[in-house]
Order: sequence, then C-alpha cells, then structure tokens
Amino acid sequence: MGDSTSTAADAKSVNLNDLLDQGGWGGFQKSILVLMALAYLVDGVANQSLGLAIPSLMQEWGLPREAFASIAAIGLFGLTIGAVVGGMLGDRFGRRTMMVVSTGFFGLLTIAQAWATNPHELLILRFFDGLGIGAMIPNGAAMISEFTPKRSRAVALAVGMTFIAVGGMIAGLIGNALLGPYGWEGLFVALGGIAVAVSALLLVALPESPIYLANSGASQQRLRAIAQRCGLAVGKAGITANDPRAAATHRTPISALFTGGVASSTIFLWLAFFFCLLANYSMFSWVPAMLAGLGFPPPVTGLGMTWLSFGGVVGGMGSGWLIQKFGSKIVVLTMSAGGVIAALALGTMINGGPQPLSTILGFLFVIGTFSSGLLNGLYTFSAFLYPDSARGTGVGAAAAAGRIGAIASSYAGVIALGMGGASSYFVLIAGSLAVSLAGVALIKRQIPKGG
Repeated sequence: MGDSTSTAADAKSVNLNDLLDQGGWGGFQKSILVLMALAYLVDGVANQSLGLAIPSLMQEWGLPREAFASIAAIGLFGLTIGAVVGGMLGDRFGRRTMMVVSTGFFGLLTIAQAWATNPHELLILRFFDGLGIGAMIPNGAAMISEFTPKRSRAVALAVGMTFIAVGGMIAGLIGNALLGPYGWEGLFVALGGIAVAVSALLLVALPESPIYLANSGASQQRLRAIAQRCGLAVGKAGITANDPRAAATHRTPISALFTGGVASSTIFLWLAFFFCLLANYSMFSWVPAMLAGLGFPPPVTGLGMTWLSFGGVVGGMGSGWLIQKFGSKIVVLTMSAGGVIAALALGTMINGGPQPLSTILGFLFVIGTFSSGLLNGLYTFSAFLYPDSARGTGVGAAAAAGRIGAIASSYAGVIALGMGGASSYFVLIAGSLAVSLAGVALIKRQIPKGG
C-alpha cells in the first residue's frame, strides 16, 4: 500500500473511489460500520414492535388477529415509499442527513404508538413510522459501502445488515421482559426510545460519506480532511470521485438501474427481494400470532421472535464471509434452498401433531439463519451492482420491491394461518423462498470471489 499511497500523493489528481477501494480499513472506517450497525439495530427493534405487541393488543382491544393485517400492511407500505424516496434523498442531500433524520423520525413515531387508543390511530402512526424505517436502510448500505475498501465490502455490508436481526432479537427479549409488567404501551416507549438515542449519537458522531462529498462538489479542503481520517495520503493532489459507471446517471440515478448491462439483473433482483421479504415479514409479523395459535402465552411468543432473529444474526454474519470467499451466487442459492427445506420440515412436523416449544424454536433459529443470510446477500449484491451516484437509489428501489412483498405478507400470513394453521403458514414461507431462489438463479451479474 505504501507505493500506491506515495504515487497518489505525488499525482496531479487522485480518484477517491480507487484510493478507498484499494486502501486500508482503519479504525475510523470501522467506527462508521459500528455506527451503521447501531442504526440497523434500532431499525430492527422498531420494525418488530408491532408484531410483538399484536397478541397483547388482541386481548386488550378484543380484536381478532385479522384486524391487524391492514395495520401491518400500511406500515410496510410506508417502508416501501421510505426506501425509494429515502434512497433518492440520500443521493441528493447526503447519507448523513438522511441517517440522522430517518432514525430520529421512526424512533419518535414508535414512541407515539404507545398512546394509540384504537386501530385507526395505530394505523396512521404505523404508516409514518414505516417511512422513517424504510428511508434509513438504503442510506446505511451506501454509507458502509462508501467507507469500506472493496476487498472487505461484502463482509462489512453483511455485518451491518445483520444488526437488523440483532435488533429483532433484542426486541423479542425486551418484549418478553416488558409486556407482562408494562404492557404494549411500555414496549413501544422502550423500543422507540432506543432509536431516538441512536439518532442523537449519529448527529454527534457520524461524518458524511467521502464519495458523496466528492460527487456533490465539496471543497478540496473538506475532501482532504475526510481522506486523511480514512488513512489515505493524498498530499497536494486534487481529489475526484468519478465512478466510470456514473455516466449513465447524468440525468437521473434511476436510469442507472436499467443501463450499463444491469437491466435484467435489476428485474430479477427485485423478484428475489419481493419473495424473500414476503417470507421474512410473514415470519416477523406473524410468528408471535402463530405461536399464540398453538397455545403459547404472549410473553413466550416473544421468544419465537428472539430465536428467529438469533438465527438471522448467524446467517447474516456468515453470509458476508461466505460471499467474500466464494462469490455471491452459490452462497445466496444455498441460503434460499436451506430455508425452503427447513420451513417445509417444520410445517410437516406441526401437521403431524403438537410439537414442544424447544423444537419449534430450534427450527425458527434454522429458518432465520437461512432467510436472513439470503436477505443480507441480496442487500450486499444490490450495493455492488450500481454506481456510486445511484447506489442509494438502487438499494432503495430493490428494498422497495421487497417491501411490496412485505405488504403482501401482512395478508398472506394471516390468510395462511386462517386456512390451515401453522402448517399452511410454513408452506407459504417455503414457497416464497423457493421463488426467491429462482430469481437469484436468473441474475447474470454476481459478486466474484474475493469481492
């Protein structure tokens, strides 16, 4: 690295993309990953709040679980809009700005849900909550990608995304502890308060992406300062950040999703995201209700979310390392196939008769491992596929396609539970993961071995 750094310092101009891609991954850059991991953690915490609260709300408000399908769906509709608009706003106004605003926004809206007195109020609050949760995701992925060298990017993205599952796991534990003594109101206040605290931390500690600064015409002094914090010796050279693929986005970043040979990959990526998130949100939204239908009390139903999310942590962490070592296609295909097999196995066992809680939780852990490994792989690939100037838009559009699947899960999950109980529910999970597998298989471009 010493020779390349010396050359860069003596050149008339240096390309910041190249320096970051080929440079080291120092403590400052890793601190950005830590901050993004915390943001994803509270995203997962806030996102799971409704699913954890539904069994208690059903009892207190005297409503069937079907009454909450529209509430879950409207929140996911907000997520869809937030992912697209938030990604575009991040490309336009900066990743840092959107990270701080979106995290604080959904934290406050989660707290506000504690004062909902009827399903209509909860539905409105859930929509605006979803806007903030959705807006955070593409900007976090772009921030991680733009602070991390190419050889470590897949691992860093997977680690960051894994903290969505960590957040779900923590939310399940908090729900198990708080739902009994403090009810669903205390749950919303606690989970939203964590997000507000992280937003305040981001406001104080998070810098702007160096690639965004270079592409938005920041001063050379500011670019030189952020480059030096990243351990890049640029000397007196002028700093640029022209991604060669960015030519396709001279009018709008959206055009980059369908030019430069990535059009078919974009379509199949959206298909894979749609069915992957249909499966994931069918679990996150309805696992507590599914366990309640099997006769388990509300505090115990939160454990299902915890073990599902714990599996997500393992799968998410593992997927990043495996993609770095073997490339994206074989890893993502394996993750989706494993999820199909595990979901079918659990559904078949439940159909054969009552199963102990430990068996169900064990299978939820396995399904969570494979389904979150698949999801993290898709997010990692979406950040790899598009140029810097359209990365937020590209990740946001892919996430939005997934969120449409998540909206469908609000109805598909409850319909499956109503038609055939838990066994039909797991057939839905398996079928969705199988279609996602097909979408991945049809994507032409992939992350190669070594990133």
